[in-house]
Amino acid sequence: MQLKDARVIITGASQGIGRALALEFSGRGARVALAARSEPALDEVATEIRGQGGEAVVIATDVTVPAQVERMARETIRALGGIDVLVNNAGVGLNATIADAETADVEALFRLNVLAAASTIRSVIPIMRAQQSGLIINISSVAGRIVVPRIGYYSASKFALTAIGDALRMEEGHRGIRVMNVFPGTTRSNFGRNRLGARGPLAHQRVPPVSAEKVARRIAAAAERNRSSVYVSWIPDRMGVAANHLAGWAVTGVLRRWARSPDAGVDNPPRPSPARGEGDSDPN
Repeated sequence: MQLKDARVIITGASQGIGRALALEFSGRGARVALAARSEPALDEVATEIRGQGGEAVVIATDVTVPAQVERMARETIRALGGIDVLVNNAGVGLNATIADAETADVEALFRLNVLAAASTIRSVIPIMRAQQSGLIINISSVAGRIVVPRIGYYSASKFALTAIGDALRMEEGHRGIRVMNVFPGTTRSNFGRNRLGARGPLAHQRVPPVSAEKVARRIAAAAERNRSSVYVSWIPDRMGVAANHLAGWAVTGVLRRWARSPDAGVDNPPRPSPARGEGDSDPN
C-alpha cells in the first residue's frame, strides 16, 4: 500500500499517537478523516495539516456510540470518496488490581478499547469489501502480548483487540482486506493523565518513553511495507515479548516483584473518570 492519496480514518486523533499519525500520514500524501470527541482539538490538528498542504476532514465522534460510528463512516465516504485505511487508535487505560477495580471503570475500559474498536471495524468493512481492498490498523500494546499486573484489565482489553485483528485477517484476507496489529511500548503522551483508576506512575514503567512521532513513523512505514505486526522498539518491546515466550517464568518473576513494589500506584487515591476516547491508546 502507498499512503499517497489513501483515504484514512483515525480515531482518537485529537492528541498523542492519533495526532502524530494524522500528521505523519498526511505528510506522506494521505487524505485523513479525524475522529475524536473534542471538535476544537480536531480543528487544531486539521489546521496544522492544511497549513502543510494536506487534506483533513473533521468528524467529531464518540466511538462508544454506534450511531455516531456509522455517521463517521458515511461522512468519510461522502467527503473522501471511500475508505482505504481505518486506524483504531482511541483508547483508555486503567490502573487497578483485578480484585479492586471499580465496575464502572472496567465496563468503560472494555466499551472503548474493545467494543468501540469492533464497531468501527464493522462500519468500514462494507465499503472495503466493495473496493476489494483496505487496511485495518489496530493500536494494541505490548501489554496485549504480556500480561502486566496492576493493569490486568487493560492487558485483557488489548489481548482482545489483538485477537479481533488476527481473526479479521483470516476472515477478510481473501477480499483484499489487510489487518495490522501494532504493539507500542511506553509512549510519551497524555495517556497517563487520562487513565482510569489510581493516580501515580506504574511500577513497570521504568524505561524511557518513546515519542508519539516515532510510533507514527513506524506505523506508516509498516503500512507501506505490508506488515501484519509492528513493534516500535526492539528493546525492550520486542525483546520483552520474545523473553516472555522463551522464558515466561523469568518475566513473570520480575512482574510479580513489580506488582508488590511500593511505587506501584495502587495506594494512591482514585481519580474521577476522564472523558473517554480523547487520548491515544498505549501507556506501556
